[in-house]
Amino acid sequence: MTSLDDTILPPELKLFKILLPFLPADAQKVLAVFLKWTELVGTVRYYEQNPPRQQNPDTESLLKCLKDILPPGELSQMEQFMDIFENMDQYREMFESFSAFDMPGQKEGDL
Repeated sequence: MTSLDDTILPPELKLFKILLPFLPADAQKVLAVFLKWTELVGTVRYYEQNPPRQQNPDTESLLKCLKDILPPGELSQMEQFMDIFENMDQYREMFESFSAFDMPGQKEGDL
């Protein structure tokens, strides 16, 4: 469950969400629709009282949110991907400084 779920759902409904797979098949569908409807009403009510605010999209905050959702292998790949983008400017500067040196026997346009 997300922090929004924790905020909008009362404890009784959280319990029903957990117990849903263990209920009779006929009851599951009706209760699932009821739970989703209650979540929708709770979400609308929450945002009427609390205008949305964007979080700072820094890498650490994003990875912290994804940590509980992604499998460990995918989280590791995401961390590597984020590191590459965080360091992209450094890589660009490094390659530009290398290209500034003339290589012996190389013509200007051979790169």
